[in-house]
Amino acid sequence: MTPDTSAWTRIGRSSNADFFEVEPGILAVVPFDGITDNAATAAESIRVQLEYLRPKGMRAGVLVFMDRVAEQDSGARAVYREAPDPAFHACFALVGSTIFGRAVSSVFIGLHPPRVPTRMFGTLEEAIAWIRETVQA
Repeated sequence: MTPDTSAWTRIGRSSNADFFEVEPGILAVVPFDGITDNAATAAESIRVQLEYLRPKGMRAGVLVFMDRVAEQDSGARAVYREAPDPAFHACFALVGSTIFGRAVSSVFIGLHPPRVPTRMFGTLEEAIAWIRETVQA
């Protein structure tokens, strides 16, 4: 799934993804198509998000478009499990419609659940609805 980002506000870029504010309380991570994600790129992703959220004193849910990720190693999964700050990260919604995107998401969530609520969704609309509920709770 390649989201239409034209109405979103770009907030940053890492070595393997673009970052957007979709609306207040919702950020999006749009990996470059076919990227490999490792501990270093995962740490960079969390850093970009926190550098945006902390100065604003803002808490947000984060959309992550998993279909664009070709490979994610155990180092990346460890960073995503431990590095998010629950004071600023309300939740992560992993969006994937391909078998591979859903498989990567399932492995991440199932093997070692992250400390920030994380769920998998087949559509962007479902993911945004869940984030809105979670951020408001």
